[in-house]
Amino acid sequence: MNLRKPSVPALDAFIARLQLRLNARATAATREWWTKYLRGAASFRGVKMDDVRAAVHTWFEEEQLGKLLSVDQQKDLALTLLEEDHAEDKLAGVLFLQEILLPEGALDWRSDLPRFAHLFDEGYIRDWSICDWFCVKVLGPLVAQQGEPCARAISEWRGTQSVWQRRASVVAFANLASKGDQNFAGFTEMMLNDCSRLLESQERFAQTGVGWVLRELSRSDQGRVIGFVEANLNRFSREALKNAIKYLPPDVKERLLRAHLQSGTRGLRRR
Repeated sequence: MNLRKPSVPALDAFIARLQLRLNARATAATREWWTKYLRGAASFRGVKMDDVRAAVHTWFEEEQLGKLLSVDQQKDLALTLLEEDHAEDKLAGVLFLQEILLPEGALDWRSDLPRFAHLFDEGYIRDWSICDWFCVKVLGPLVAQQGEPCARAISEWRGTQSVWQRRASVVAFANLASKGDQNFAGFTEMMLNDCSRLLESQERFAQTGVGWVLRELSRSDQGRVIGFVEANLNRFSREALKNAIKYLPPDVKERLLRAHLQSGTRGLRRR
């Protein structure tokens, strides 16, 4: 049977039917929990992550999207979901990219990173939950699949205007940092350079991105992380510092925390 590929406007119909599936799984209790957890930073339908995942895979199979849509149209569909208002719709787009398209080799950092950057530029990724999901579920696995050139390109986001894209320039590597230079020669140096750039900002989510990545990097190169923290101590917020040194020896943690207080830094205001 020949299946006619739909026109672009038909993508909206596919999205609408996925949204019906999501609404069917939504509860007021889940919506209230997520809204409080994100402090109102995002809009929620009230669907748990496992239910979003189940809805996406059932929708993909029952709608025969792999047959009806070209790979490019499937990517358009995933990215359009990330442009929707509700967090669950955005998460559906993330899971579509991670669990359906990426394993099929359908993503290419050369053509797709500019499209991903557009999501930040236009404010479609505008809270820490979607940013971090996108980082650990799409960007990190894309780097693991496609290597150093992809990593270097994401690293360049450290100087962008959007705080979320800057956060992504380090958080994308959160699940890779513990391997350090086993990822590729120069990985640790790249991470420390990116962290130094992000520490120019007092914005909480730039700072906490640095803390997260340094914490994981300390598993592979404790000495370089200690040296970096010591050299940049007065640039850290208290929150970011505590996270960065979490896995260091107790005596080192105590020394760095005491020095941080003595430097006159009281921690940056949470935003």
